[in-house]
Amino acid sequence: MNKLTVTKISAIGFVVLLVILHFINTSVNPIWQPISEYALGNTGWLMQIVFFLLGISFLTLGLYLIKYLPKIGSKIGGVLLVIASLGNFLAGIFNTDPVDTLPEYMTMSGQIHNAAAGLLGFMILATVFITYQFRKQEQLKPFRKNMFVFTIILWGLEVALIIVMGVYLSETDGMITPETPIGWLGRIVIVFCAIWVWSCAHYLQKSNFKN
Repeated sequence: MNKLTVTKISAIGFVVLLVILHFINTSVNPIWQPISEYALGNTGWLMQIVFFLLGISFLTLGLYLIKYLPKIGSKIGGVLLVIASLGNFLAGIFNTDPVDTLPEYMTMSGQIHNAAAGLLGFMILATVFITYQFRKQEQLKPFRKNMFVFTIILWGLEVALIIVMGVYLSETDGMITPETPIGWLGRIVIVFCAIWVWSCAHYLQKSNFKN
């Protein structure tokens, strides 16, 4: 099985299992609680698999770009995806603390999880370098408009999340509470990351780059 196929299967698996978790673990309120909360409790192992699947999708796409696409921008994008994948793997290994845990009471596992979650930003940055290759490399040009649209949407969602988090968290001293309804927007961003990765892998396959 080639890397791009693994990327697509992993991205789909991530979305499907994440949706399933919303039905089997109703103790988590998606309006304000982040998806990391699904890792706590009896079904926590399933959330760990979800994190691993997203990590695999980032990793395999990143390695493909590094190995097969010739331009330096492709390789930079690939390296950034690999770094982002490490964040997902760490998030899957080290569980978060409950969302209402005060900073001074956070466990080492929770601190590592939060730091790992921040590595998602490398994936967002990678999209710029990778999307630019769809404009520069001849085999990718037929798909450049679609990838540009996907990238603009992803960046728009990410910026919206940052703004909304800044507004709400400033009113709760940085703590996520029922008064900070950012859960659904956070879920939309992470799911669209998987959609972006799937789409990129799909168009690379259609372009007939070696894989």
